[in-house]
Amino acid sequence: MNNENLSKQIQILINQFNLKNYDHVISKGSLLIKKNPEYVILHNLVGSAYQNNGNYINAKLNFKNGIKLDPNNIALINNMGLSHKNLLEYDLADKLFNKALKLNDTYINAYINLGNLKRDLNKFDEAIKLYEKALSISNQNPVASYSLALAHQGIGDFEKSIFYSKLTLKIDPNFTRADHLISQSKQYDVSDDHYLELKQKINNFDSDNLGKIDIYFSLAKAEEDIGNIKEASLNLINGNKLKKKILNYDVRNELSLFSDIKKKFTENKLKPQSDKIGENIIFILGMPRSGTSLVEQIVSSHSEVFGGGELPILPNIIKDVFINNEKSLNDDFSNLINDYSIINKLRTNYLDFIKNFESPKKYITDKAPLNFRWIGFINLLFPQSKIIHCIRDPKNNCLSMYKNLFEGGLNFTYSQEDLAEYYKNYQGLMDFWKSNFPEKIFDIKYEDLIRNPEKEIRDIIKFCNLEWDEKCLAFHKNKSPIKTMSTSQARKPIYKSSLKAFDKFKEYLTILENKL
Repeated sequence: MNNENLSKQIQILINQFNLKNYDHVISKGSLLIKKNPEYVILHNLVGSAYQNNGNYINAKLNFKNGIKLDPNNIALINNMGLSHKNLLEYDLADKLFNKALKLNDTYINAYINLGNLKRDLNKFDEAIKLYEKALSISNQNPVASYSLALAHQGIGDFEKSIFYSKLTLKIDPNFTRADHLISQSKQYDVSDDHYLELKQKINNFDSDNLGKIDIYFSLAKAEEDIGNIKEASLNLINGNKLKKKILNYDVRNELSLFSDIKKKFTENKLKPQSDKIGENIIFILGMPRSGTSLVEQIVSSHSEVFGGGELPILPNIIKDVFINNEKSLNDDFSNLINDYSIINKLRTNYLDFIKNFESPKKYITDKAPLNFRWIGFINLLFPQSKIIHCIRDPKNNCLSMYKNLFEGGLNFTYSQEDLAEYYKNYQGLMDFWKSNFPEKIFDIKYEDLIRNPEKEIRDIIKFCNLEWDEKCLAFHKNKSPIKTMSTSQARKPIYKSSLKAFDKFKEYLTILENKL
């Protein structure tokens, strides 16, 4: 292939990549690499396509081949770092991002990616400095300013979060994630400038524009604050409908997995272990928006507890070994759970991951709500860990999920039908776990915690085998970062307005009203 023709082929691949046709880039690009292995850009393109498809192993292989050809290519080094980060190989990612910055100390992407890595490790001060450095290099970079907005929201500095969100929108008015972040950081009234901007902005997008999703959810929040529940409901319905439309998601796959989990754990009784493995880990789980962030703030207010937040490690190691596809567990499940070498390796992988936080405290919380799916595995890997299960009134819980636009995953939340089905199956799976491990799981009802906080908080701390600490009652003063949509609520003292939240929406969200 002559150079001119190859250049045209590469440009076509670049265009396809920008159109997010990643499978096409992988297939065509891989063929071009076989004929032209010396072209670094092809390795980067194919690797980046794999990365965007979530195949980080193949992404790494392509970036590695490119780096062999051009060892100081900062784009390849940065992308390789991203693959390591996505594979939770944080040490390797850190080294690569820093290597890119040594080669070019004005490379903005590496500052932002290294900042994101620090943010994942709850090192928010370091993350903010890195984002600020990126913004100082280019004050027109909306990703840097939005990253600062997210970081400040995570540590409870809502004024700065709004400031950097507005800066993001000044740089790029179509960066609608910043609009949504503003809506999560304030209370609206009818004369609020941002509310008026949102009402105008909703008309600026085509019907299928993804940015319109952010505006629908932001407007729903504003209208609810103002008391316009009908308008809030319509925006929620429209926003969720558009989000659902763009997702390739079928809730039946997850429900099949729930059924298979119950089937295989019934057929394969776990051998009880008496050792002390996992006694320093406190799992806080349940449905999203069920009070898990609030409970973590309470527990991590204790002087001996580090708040880990939503750790990605447990679902990763389980899916890598035990999940055959998204519908079922591995056919070899029985042999796998009885293979001590495999169990020990997974346990070590988890424990090595939490060392990344470098916490001197004795205990750590793992507050990934959907870990309720893996309680059997938690009992297998960490028999002495604590499991706190957060429960909330089904309609209020599902409403809270339906009202939120999540950063990633939780695709069952964008349809009232999916939400209702998922919730019922969650209840069935939890009933199964509690029948198998009745002493292992501590239920905390959100409503009980709101109505009688001191009693419930004392019960939580007692279950964790912790000495009483008065700071647990003043959890809203806890400075631990919160990286979820709950950051605003969990930083307030106990409030009761959420106890009957669904009542005012039931006239409009009739599917949830009738199915739950």
